[in-house]
Amino acid sequence: MQCAPEAGAGLTGKAPDLTLQHLSCRELEAVHAADRPPLWGIPFAVKDNVDVAGFRTTAACKDFAYEPEHSAPAVQALLNAGGILVGKTNMDQFAAGLVGTRTPFGTAPNAFDARFIPGGSSSGSGAAVGAGLVSFALGTDTAGSGRIPAGFNGCVGLKATVGRISTTGVVPACSSLDCLTCFASNVRDAATVMQIMQEAGTLEDPNWRVPDQHIMDQQHMGGGFTFAIPNAELLDFSGPGGPGLEAKYKEMFQEAVNSLKARGGQLVDIDFSPFAATAKLLYESAFVAERYSGIRAFLDKDKAQPPSAAEVAHDPRLERVIGAILSNAVKYSATDVYDGNVKLKQLKARARSQMAKVDLLLVPTALHHYTVQEIEAEEKLDDTVTWTRNAKLGRFTNFVNLLDMCAVSVPSAVYRHPQIGEGIMGQLCLSEESAGRQDHLEQTGNPQPVLPFGVTLIATAWRDAWLCEIASRFHEASGLGCGPKGHGVGLQDNS
Repeated sequence: MQCAPEAGAGLTGKAPDLTLQHLSCRELEAVHAADRPPLWGIPFAVKDNVDVAGFRTTAACKDFAYEPEHSAPAVQALLNAGGILVGKTNMDQFAAGLVGTRTPFGTAPNAFDARFIPGGSSSGSGAAVGAGLVSFALGTDTAGSGRIPAGFNGCVGLKATVGRISTTGVVPACSSLDCLTCFASNVRDAATVMQIMQEAGTLEDPNWRVPDQHIMDQQHMGGGFTFAIPNAELLDFSGPGGPGLEAKYKEMFQEAVNSLKARGGQLVDIDFSPFAATAKLLYESAFVAERYSGIRAFLDKDKAQPPSAAEVAHDPRLERVIGAILSNAVKYSATDVYDGNVKLKQLKARARSQMAKVDLLLVPTALHHYTVQEIEAEEKLDDTVTWTRNAKLGRFTNFVNLLDMCAVSVPSAVYRHPQIGEGIMGQLCLSEESAGRQDHLEQTGNPQPVLPFGVTLIATAWRDAWLCEIASRFHEASGLGCGPKGHGVGLQDNS
């Protein structure tokens, strides 16, 4: 985290001015117990693409860093409510990633096992809450950045309806889709933080939407509900963890389905293809151009003409994989953008017809948990930059904001990583990537670490409160708390 030198390593190399924070703490101590605001004395952290007065905003890019004059309205609302800002957290550069390794400041350690990725792009926020460093932390979410880190660090990640929380004061990833999110130990705490931030929105704010009170008033808090899960062919849990981990993931997800049924849910079959097709639009169509647009002034600065795709790809200010992603934006035309909007409109109609059959979707938060080494091998060390593993992580996250939905990721299970290549047949059938993981885990600590598994509940816009109620009941039934301690995992389990 970006904090005072005596509190830990500085993210940007420069300690922020904490005078205002110290004054705020003294003021809070003077408040009579009966008059204390809702977040009185509660420590929190903020992702480093969100403006906080007195802290540099870097978006994990040293050359982009600036000193904001004002805090983002949502952050200011939390400070006004008595929250104590501890510091700012690391992230994937320009919020483009679901892995947490795309940063010049080093990968935030996963709360359970630092050999595994913390998830991104809100890596530091998810890891900080999972590790118990703060009570809650703000992240952002364009394509899953407020949910994947929650799943990998054993905490709750709440992503509200697009526009419910103002994103003024947030470095844009895709400004039409960006959301401020909250990581917390439980759903109710996250919902409380969201409500406080929502109240900071104003009619003059272009990054805030007026809540649809009609839909919100129609929400029912009791009784049964219907839900759907992805089609079997989309539930591909394969990966470097081998067949044993794939089977374990299938088992844990089925247990989650059974648990939701026990909470009053009725499973309904739907066609998941429009959701899957929408997910691909975000990085495989002209929609990627909005990522370039958000930081265009920075990318084009001091250039006589817009940079070519090759120039963007090799921009020394950018992480290698970020340059590769942004370079794809250059090849699209304005016509391509309109074509993409037409395609999205068609997919929205198809998705809407499927959501008319159910109240919510239940999906695995992530299909596989990769190690830092596995991600860096693909994105930083190979001659050709690819991001297939990151893309797989976004299968059930990328579509949510494009389809104007709300979501909450909650802990669902805890598991011990199966032994890879166990037995003679296991060794004979061992793939190259699984053999690489086996060697890495054996050489660096416990070859069978204990890790969390999370699921995400998704509903249509403005059903946030109802969805949080269902998610809270599910989470409480799991018996799991927050982070390693809340999952019954000790240091000896992963050392």
